[in-house]
Amino acid sequence: MTKALDSAQLRDFEEVDRACEAAETSAQLSAVIDAAIQQFGFRWFALVDDGDLYEHRPDCLMLTNYPSSWVDEFISARLYRDDPVHAASIRSPTGLCWERIAEVIAPTRAQLLVLERGRAHGLVTGYTLPFRIPGERGAFFTIARPKDRPFTYSEATAAQLFGGMAFQKGRALIKGRAVKAHGSPLSPRQIDCLRLIAAGKTEWEMGKILGLSPGTIHEYVEGARRRYGVKTRSQLVLAAARDGYVSLNYLV
Repeated sequence: MTKALDSAQLRDFEEVDRACEAAETSAQLSAVIDAAIQQFGFRWFALVDDGDLYEHRPDCLMLTNYPSSWVDEFISARLYRDDPVHAASIRSPTGLCWERIAEVIAPTRAQLLVLERGRAHGLVTGYTLPFRIPGERGAFFTIARPKDRPFTYSEATAAQLFGGMAFQKGRALIKGRAVKAHGSPLSPRQIDCLRLIAAGKTEWEMGKILGLSPGTIHEYVEGARRRYGVKTRSQLVLAAARDGYVSLNYLV
């Protein structure tokens, strides 16, 4: 027998949703989400684009109440490139509790360092929800707290609801999030090659991994480069990332 959600709790979420819809600026939306998560017992939140955060662009989705010291370190040291939270959460469409990261990926030393530095700033446990919409840059919504206590099912559900509200309104407020398509889509093999390029692999290494000759690898890469009309492989990877084929978190 199913059990309905408490009507009072539903009204709380409905009020947050209405407040999000009424927000006219990113700052107002950030204030709404901040107040909402505090009401439900959370401390920190972040809604950020998947990509290079070093240069804060006008079309960049980045709302957070994280400690400013952590935001500064995370961006200035480009720790987002080795963020295991994002790397693991994209493998879980319904979101991921941080204590399960090692169950989803094998964290590298650099990724473990990012977690360690986050804990030093008070982000001890959290829940991260990925967003992927074709034709747009990806994004992540996270709630975190300073207490070393796993998220309950109810808390994870609340995080999913807050994340959906925040992302829906956030993407409506930020102009220029749409990604322009360029000709025909990439083939599965071209995507494999570009992801390996982003990981710093040579054509010889890519051939060994994919079981193809270096010449065949070269043809796949050059075909993708012509499709985007770019000159360098760095430009190619960035263009593919904007189309959602490659996550910038994996760039070396």
